[in-house]
Amino acid sequence: MPNIYIIYRAMFDHNGTMHTIGGIENYILSLCDVFTRQGWPCHIVQPAKKAFTLTTPQYTIHSVTTGLYRGNLKKIALANWVSENADKNNDIIIFATDSYSVKMPDYKTLAIQHGISWDKPRAAKSAISQYCSSLLSQYKYLSYIKSDCSLVCVDHNFVNWYRTWFNIEQQHMKVIYNFYSEKISESEFAKKWSDDNATLNIIIARRFVDYRGIKLIAPIIKQLLPQYNIQVSFAGDGPLKPYLTELFANEVKVKLMQYGPNESFSVHKRQHIAIIPTLGSEGTSLSMIEAMAAGCMVISSNVGGLSNLIINGFNGRLVMPNTAEFTQALTTSLNDYQQSKTLAYNGLTSIAKVCSKENWAQDWIDMIKHKQG
Repeated sequence: MPNIYIIYRAMFDHNGTMHTIGGIENYILSLCDVFTRQGWPCHIVQPAKKAFTLTTPQYTIHSVTTGLYRGNLKKIALANWVSENADKNNDIIIFATDSYSVKMPDYKTLAIQHGISWDKPRAAKSAISQYCSSLLSQYKYLSYIKSDCSLVCVDHNFVNWYRTWFNIEQQHMKVIYNFYSEKISESEFAKKWSDDNATLNIIIARRFVDYRGIKLIAPIIKQLLPQYNIQVSFAGDGPLKPYLTELFANEVKVKLMQYGPNESFSVHKRQHIAIIPTLGSEGTSLSMIEAMAAGCMVISSNVGGLSNLIINGFNGRLVMPNTAEFTQALTTSLNDYQQSKTLAYNGLTSIAKVCSKENWAQDWIDMIKHKQG
């Protein structure tokens, strides 16, 4: 029976309360739930100014003082602590992100690659400086991949990029898509997409930052509001919130909102169209998967792992991240209710098994058993 050690940045305080709850943090907690059900004790190892250990029914938190190590070097101190406590013949070490991985010879290690993040739009530069900047970024991310460390990727986009650099057979990789926890029923879908609907609800559930496409999609929404009977929700938070507040001031058809991780399904069940206008740094988006599982028709940019989930014109709309294509996709969707309903239904059925939490959990169980040998 292996112990599972998960190495990541500080998630908890000394009371076991989480500092922030984001996508990676939820991913870690879900892994702990899966492994605990298998009888595999889980240990979350994080840096701290003062060491402490806290045990819960799902995992044990080990906060490790990192001494003189600062910044990115803290991960070395965490790996050293694990090497002193883990059984190299039996236990499994997981780096919660590939950027936290370090060489641990003779230990059974794997890292999680959450999607390419170095494809974000860059400030205007000369062609030579852009090339050099891109080359340095790619060298940096290649350095995270260790030959003796297996890699779990959330999409095929990363795998295909890696293939352009090295022989893929020399690195053990497995693609495990992100997952949904709940799925809308057939009767709920039929009620949601009833022909009696007078208003279409649209949601953009994104962090309010530039690379998530907020400034791309917001003016399009502003332009189309007078033409259609729609209600639009921007769900999230971030530095562009004042921009959205000003743009849609006194606009009754638009609201800004936030919801907790456990509320995503109930929120998306009330929506008809989910827009993912991201410009870069995207894997198999959890918000996209949750939207499809809730019966939403998705309009998405063709960035990162998003194209692993959407086939344009079959189970959603996949477009270039620019104003013309998003405007066309949204107006077409609003003008053809029945086609949008069909795309939403195809989206729901296409991910029903592939992105189910049960399927995700089994893939991870198989991965751990493979590492054990």
